[in-house]
Amino acid sequence: MRIIKGMKRRAMLLLSITLLAASEALACPVCYGDQESAEVEGTKWAILFLLGVTGTVLSGVVAFALHVRRRAKMTLNGDINMPSPN
Repeated sequence: MRIIKGMKRRAMLLLSITLLAASEALACPVCYGDQESAEVEGTKWAILFLLGVTGTVLSGVVAFALHVRRRAKMTLNGDINMPSPN
């Protein structure tokens, strides 16, 4: 029972410290400052770049899946002669 009370005290202390310091933890240094600063502009460009890379990779995966699907349909229809295994 003593261990649980000690854990409750520690949890309450941690919660109190967190709530008292919440104003400091609300924003990162980039978001907390000037909206037109170079840091914010760099962050925006970095996000756009990473979205572009992700979109390009996903587009490649979709294009490959469509290519495989088209080849499979052509094979089933007999449009492509597959080599027979030896």
